[in-house]
Amino acid sequence: MTRFRTVFSFVLILNIAYEILPLRADNAVPVLLWGGSVKSDLSRSAVNPFLKTTSEEFDLFLRKLLENSPPVLLYMKENLCTEDLVKHKQHLQKVAGDSLHYFSAVEKAVNTIEDLPMYNQTYNDYVDVVPDGQLLIVPINNLDIIPETYKAVKDSNPNSIAVLTGKSCSYRRSERVKRDANENTTVKPFKVSSSRVLLYSSRALLLKPGEGRDEIQLTLKPTVSDEPGPKKSSFSLVLQFNGTEDIIKHKLAFIFEVKTAGYYTLKTVNYTYFTNTNNEEKHSLVTDTNIVFPFNFSYHCSQYIIFKNSTTVLNITDLQVQLDAKQSYKDNNTKIFNDAYDCVGFTTIPIWTGVFVTAILALIMIWGLSMIIDIRTMDRFDDPKGKTITIAAQE
Repeated sequence: MTRFRTVFSFVLILNIAYEILPLRADNAVPVLLWGGSVKSDLSRSAVNPFLKTTSEEFDLFLRKLLENSPPVLLYMKENLCTEDLVKHKQHLQKVAGDSLHYFSAVEKAVNTIEDLPMYNQTYNDYVDVVPDGQLLIVPINNLDIIPETYKAVKDSNPNSIAVLTGKSCSYRRSERVKRDANENTTVKPFKVSSSRVLLYSSRALLLKPGEGRDEIQLTLKPTVSDEPGPKKSSFSLVLQFNGTEDIIKHKLAFIFEVKTAGYYTLKTVNYTYFTNTNNEEKHSLVTDTNIVFPFNFSYHCSQYIIFKNSTTVLNITDLQVQLDAKQSYKDNNTKIFNDAYDCVGFTTIPIWTGVFVTAILALIMIWGLSMIIDIRTMDRFDDPKGKTITIAAQE
């Protein structure tokens, strides 16, 4: 049974390799045709990259396409892969237009074209006029020269057909083109600085204004101000955001209090929103996270910080906040965070795990040592010339 499985796996791998490897084989190259009588295949939703066209199938296609023996201009490159076509697609689009046919991988494409019986072959780098029944083979090293040479031939004979292919395809990783990242997918951090408070979040603040309302992402550039808190020992950072639809403005007030000497506490965020009808609604949002940090230090937590009540929720990702932040040495107009108190305590889960395992090992070792210490050896022995030792049951 094991031998059967091994043979089956080997055959399966060979079948997969047979389907995939032709794309990189030396005799399978891409072919691009355009010109007078070529019908476009751009209406296809996608080109199957694993489909290889045999030389016989490609020969039948050419014979049907070239029934009237129009002039054929063959651009032949020693090494041509699909990556080359992608790299020079802007230049090829200038000449291909709407009449375009594309084969992702063709077996012996150059040999099949050269073996067409109804064509006379000539090799030349540049010819202005190509008559009917003539196959002009132009060896090229750079695909950027195709638009110039093809334009001259097309002006002399509009029915001319151009073919771009290569002798082999040896793909090199250095030829890959790196695509630019989409700017719309870039996540920008949220950072505000007032006269006293410096607040940072790795993402924009997420707010659910109330019951029945969708969660919204607040803008990255709010109006920032400092205000006195509701208590004498408190202080507020006020952020105002422009709204949309029925809510025209959002207002968040972060309340910092000094409940313990030398320590700031952030427990509450007062949220107010204003509607089109000049009405305002206030909510007091409270967090379960213990946000406490000493003077001249910042507070940091890489987890989600949630301020909420029964209907409204404010999410802050990777929060870092500090009061009276110091100025940067390089730029006095920029404030930077001091050393941070993190929300993760000293005894983290990995530490507790290590303590638990160590305690179990220590108990096992103590039990083993107690067993060894409790072993009693013989302290009396028989004398062959004396009386036999008698040991009572109590001993």
